[in-house]
Amino acid sequence: MLTTTEILTEYARCLNSSIYAIETYLETFDKTQEGFVPFKLFPRQKEIITAYDKHRFNLVTKPRQAGVSTTTAAYLSIKVGFADEDNPEAVLIVANKQELAFEFLGKIKDFLSQLPRWIWGPEYYGNKKNEAKSIFLTDSKKEIKLPNGSRVKAVATSKDALRGFAPTYLIMDEAAFIDNGAEVFGAALTALGTGGKATLISTPHGMDALYYKTYDQAKHKKNNFNIIEMKWYEDLRYNKDLRWYKDDEFIDEIEFTFDSYESKITDGWKPTSSWYEEMCLGMNNDAKMIAQELDVSFIGSGGNVIDEKYIEYQNKHNVKEPSYTHGLENEVWIWEGPKEGHQYILGADVSRGDGEDSSTIVILDFTTMEQVMEYQGKIQPDLLAQIIEEYGELYKAYTVVDVTGGMGVSTVLKLLEFDYKRLHYDTANGKILSSKQRDLANYQKTDKIPGFQATSVRLPMISNLEYKIRTNEVKIRSSRLTSEMKTFVFKNGRPDHMDGYHDDLLMSLAMCLWVVEHSFKNLERLEKQTKAILNSWVVGSNSSPILDSERGSGFVSNSNRNKTATPKPRFNPTVSRNMQDPDGKFMWLFSGSK
Repeated sequence: MLTTTEILTEYARCLNSSIYAIETYLETFDKTQEGFVPFKLFPRQKEIITAYDKHRFNLVTKPRQAGVSTTTAAYLSIKVGFADEDNPEAVLIVANKQELAFEFLGKIKDFLSQLPRWIWGPEYYGNKKNEAKSIFLTDSKKEIKLPNGSRVKAVATSKDALRGFAPTYLIMDEAAFIDNGAEVFGAALTALGTGGKATLISTPHGMDALYYKTYDQAKHKKNNFNIIEMKWYEDLRYNKDLRWYKDDEFIDEIEFTFDSYESKITDGWKPTSSWYEEMCLGMNNDAKMIAQELDVSFIGSGGNVIDEKYIEYQNKHNVKEPSYTHGLENEVWIWEGPKEGHQYILGADVSRGDGEDSSTIVILDFTTMEQVMEYQGKIQPDLLAQIIEEYGELYKAYTVVDVTGGMGVSTVLKLLEFDYKRLHYDTANGKILSSKQRDLANYQKTDKIPGFQATSVRLPMISNLEYKIRTNEVKIRSSRLTSEMKTFVFKNGRPDHMDGYHDDLLMSLAMCLWVVEHSFKNLERLEKQTKAILNSWVVGSNSSPILDSERGSGFVSNSNRNKTATPKPRFNPTVSRNMQDPDGKFMWLFSGSK
């Protein structure tokens, strides 16, 4: 038995350091040693404990068998066990499955049973009778209550289950897999009040609405969550024969520091070990499962259409800040103005202007295969035509507008009203799907009608998009566009954006690349015919940067219709707003003069 002085001294040490308390009094089961061992925390686990003490909100990313749930349970057992009875703790465990929440509670209970009996007072310490008395005043799979008034409760992901319980610690385990996670977390925060702490723990599961969004906003300092990222190769149990490889080159383990490992990852090296390779084999080398369970990858774990490494390559080597932005919300991004002798193609994906989706424009330099301009905003389809006309004329861009579903029909009709040249005409296929689309038939030329029918070629068009990105045949400048790639996944076997996200810019780019591949390159094979076409499509030194209506495109258009063109309203937003062009380099883009 300890003396009163010894108890008070030890109590103070444990209150002062959760790490000391865990490593002094707790044991954990180690699968690699097939038995219970003293709970010695490795560096990242110590970082977790320190973060829990320091920050009110934490988010932990973890690979399989990282021991984060066990470490968190150990920490909570210390906080609950050493709590003052005048200020007891209330821990709420929320998980995607009830059994998982119960398991988490069971871990806390096991650790509490290991704590020295003197922390519960003389009623539970000092003789055989007291030592045998249970410390759990309430003891069930769902809840335990302790002599100091502290409680721990485990619930499934239901808003109603949170009522009547005001936690001081909220833990959401496997948060990325919780149905309606954002809604559940919102209800939990209401219950948490102003002083409690919250932690989200999970392996990634694509770009879900709670875990990934919280992580992404924390990365950009848009919320007050602290991030702790666990990596399997930092775990002493799994990196005993760690090797690093890049292409065909291998190097052995380097001296461990977080910075040294991070620099290897940044330089393109990948880690492997006997444990890692065995785990991959156990997963049948399933790329999605490995990304989720081992590599802690948000992108790969979502079943992405475009592989994470190709997205990151674009981000690292091609994406850059625009040279010029404009609009109340910076809807317009420009990287490069039109160059003499270059050819451009414009893709436009049209929305209603009053919903979740945005209308988008992407302009691609066909000569260099680089993105030069982008628009993303909520605007009515006929008003979008004004923006397309402005930039289409500026770049002399061959223009592809999606009319699938009818939204783009109003845009195309307005462009026709403007007597807009270089407009793409698509094969009618005998299918006019809506009354709006029937209006386009009035402008039919031979077997083609204005606009682009994306539905019939959607899958091969997306396949072509993926190929062009994978082979770096297109240089994407926009971070908005690569962000859409991260949430573009296979849903029921079909490529689509994740719920709560969008793919409007991606579809604009896909249309550009499809027409480039299947129209222009085919035309290039017909040398004589192509020469006249491409010569009229190129940006010339003597043409106006805004409009050159005297030059025909050579492509099918309505320019030979006997009608008087309606005067063209201009998309000319107030130049002084949000102007980020101190040298006046791009001022003429909006002013209408060079």
